[in-house]
Amino acid sequence: MNRDIVILGAGLAGLSTAYHLGNGCRLYEQDGEVGGLARSDTVNGFTFDRDGHLLHFKTKYAKKLIERLLPDDLTAHKRSAWVFSHDAYTPYPFQANTFGLPQTVVKDCIFGMVTANTRSSADDESNLRDWMVNKFGAGITRHFLYPYNQKFWTLPPEKLIPDWTSNYVPRVGVKDVINGAFSGRTALLGYNTTFWYPRCGGIDRLAKALRKKLKNVKTNHRAKAIDIEKRKVWFANGETADFSVLVSTIPLIELKDLIIQKMPLAVKQAFSRLKYISVYNLNLGVEREGVSDKHWIYFPEEKFCFFRVGFPTNFSADVAPKSNSSLYVELSYSEYRPLRDKQNVEKRIHADLLKAGILRKTDKIVARHINDIKYAYVIYDRNYRVSIKIISDFLFENNIIAAGRFGRWNYMSMEDVILEGKAVSEQVKHL
Repeated sequence: MNRDIVILGAGLAGLSTAYHLGNGCRLYEQDGEVGGLARSDTVNGFTFDRDGHLLHFKTKYAKKLIERLLPDDLTAHKRSAWVFSHDAYTPYPFQANTFGLPQTVVKDCIFGMVTANTRSSADDESNLRDWMVNKFGAGITRHFLYPYNQKFWTLPPEKLIPDWTSNYVPRVGVKDVINGAFSGRTALLGYNTTFWYPRCGGIDRLAKALRKKLKNVKTNHRAKAIDIEKRKVWFANGETADFSVLVSTIPLIELKDLIIQKMPLAVKQAFSRLKYISVYNLNLGVEREGVSDKHWIYFPEEKFCFFRVGFPTNFSADVAPKSNSSLYVELSYSEYRPLRDKQNVEKRIHADLLKAGILRKTDKIVARHINDIKYAYVIYDRNYRVSIKIISDFLFENNIIAAGRFGRWNYMSMEDVILEGKAVSEQVKHL
């Protein structure tokens, strides 16, 4: 490939794009190592991922690719995900598993689903709250979907759109809701009923395996400016790179400050409308075996500051010293719900872990690691669709392809990101 193809960002999207292009491109990463959020850190013998990362496969291609990259190193797990609400554990997804909750809640969920099922499918679904009620009824919305999504997204669901839900919110029918109300034995539902995780080490094994397949990778190269007329990138270390095609996997919102040319007003306004949530991720190593028998737990209620807690030692025993456990805690925040007191947030998390019965007062914390993730999830508000189209069109006109979860400003699984890299490489080849 004779053209100058430059990729910014060596997270999974950048690595996958470079892998699928072969060695006819140059990949630049601002940090000292590749992987982005798909990296792992070792603290006192514990391996902590940068928040929870699991592999789910919908396509044979992605599964075979990763099996080639990590031969004999993936372990399959049947999902054990739970919801803690009304002082009770119920299996995920909530909408098909209300058995064990207070009878008034169960009745409310069944009645709401039956009512929703009799309504016209043409009912308004212009916002996430209406989508919830139309698909699952007022009861399930009231007791789980609404509070959880408001807590997670930091915004009322009325201010969001449901564009991201098709792949990530398990759909159920009336029969599923009724069966799940009277029996604790229900079928696993959703895209992640089975997941894979490395047998040894953390999720960074995948990024490192991709890196080994590549030649033209430069780390410690932070993009400082992009000239779309001269098609040149300047880096903070003084180096430059000319490009005919630029693939950007860095957060889309940051491109507006890198492009030196004056942008059309509509594009500038579109950039200003991009919104996101951040996640404060606290990882803990506990000197006790079997802190939990679950993979992860959702917490929809406001009495707990976190929205999810996961247990990596149930993914792989290799991520912690023998007879120890590890857990990750996720708390979301944004400009709409700021995390004002970060100095004391760990104390609050610890108190809520005790309240939830996950930790004991006698537990000894032997490792801790914090990831304060600025760009964790993009917000799908009413401005999302038009803003993304305006920005994408502008970039493409200037030979820039935005790719990846944050580069394209989209909700993606790890498999989605890897497949995105393949699709972008094919797009580049045909330009």
